[in-house]
Amino acid sequence: MVAAPKLVEIEGPAYERGLSYGRQADVQLRHGLGVYRDLFCQHGLGWDSVLAYAARLREALAPQVPEAMDELRGIAAGAGVQLEEVLVINGRSEIINLHAQRPRDTGSLDDGCTAAVVLPQLSVSGRLLHVQNWDWLPDCAESTVVLRIRSERHPDILTYVEAGGLARAGFNDQGVAITGNNLVSAQDGKAPFGVPLSVIRRRVLEAGGYSQALTELYRLPRTVSNNMTISCAQSGDCLNFETTPAEIYWQAPEGACLTHSNHFVSTQARARERDLGIARGADTLFRDRRLRRLIEAAGQKHDLGSLADVLDDRFGAPRGIIRTPQGNEGETNAYLSATVAMILMDARAGEMRVRQLPYANGDTHSYRLH
Repeated sequence: MVAAPKLVEIEGPAYERGLSYGRQADVQLRHGLGVYRDLFCQHGLGWDSVLAYAARLREALAPQVPEAMDELRGIAAGAGVQLEEVLVINGRSEIINLHAQRPRDTGSLDDGCTAAVVLPQLSVSGRLLHVQNWDWLPDCAESTVVLRIRSERHPDILTYVEAGGLARAGFNDQGVAITGNNLVSAQDGKAPFGVPLSVIRRRVLEAGGYSQALTELYRLPRTVSNNMTISCAQSGDCLNFETTPAEIYWQAPEGACLTHSNHFVSTQARARERDLGIARGADTLFRDRRLRRLIEAAGQKHDLGSLADVLDDRFGAPRGIIRTPQGNEGETNAYLSATVAMILMDARAGEMRVRQLPYANGDTHSYRLH
């Protein structure tokens, strides 16, 4: 059996939230640090040099996102690790792209993913549903938690995340949900010391309602490319954002669902950007379109259970909508990747379901915001 992600509940001011978070998730956080230390070593990046660049990121972020930095300091103190180590978990993509001795294939240190939003007219309940398969290192399943955040200044939040991170996939009590998919462009690393993706996602969820969340996404500077899908359960709407350090390309759904994987889809982005991710995993070109066809098949309406079945599609194995580690050995990315988790969200109902290592595990665990 695969263990369920630990539920970590935090509240109060930023530093106190972080302190509690670090104390509750210290085992998972330390496991994650071990995974990344080994991964960077495989790419010829010494841990001391990685931490040195994390220190530069720390100094750059202090004036940009002071509340987030207070929480990260608390996490480090609670877990008994260095702040720079917590920054590695939150900003591995940014740190690697800034590193003086970064590997040629920086995309080999970033995750994949296939995500979908089903609009109300295609769901059994009439509520918007937001789901994702997160593809990355299988060992990271042991370093994930579900974080429930209570705050007087911000909306309450439920997010699935690597321990020590501020957010990955999640939603707030205003019905705003977010997922992120890796993108790789020629711009990555050319705008130093932007806000890490984990912090951006948390700030989007903290911003409040839909309009505030979208504005916050546009406001924050970035160092690496990423696709972020933001939905609003209250209005039954969603928008997709293909972001680079310099540009944001937005897309509205066409029909009753929106899907995305790991390549630029918008016409403007395809005309302007050098998409470096396709050669590292050309399966992205069919995953998003296949997911949409499966969701729309025969006019079926969906709930979280049926969407889990769709996300378990094995076509193209081992590199399909669900990714299995068997058969990925020796792939060009030089690491063994698989679907770490299936995350299913019904923000209007306040429910998140998580299935860890779904290629080998059928147990789904449910978490509630309230």
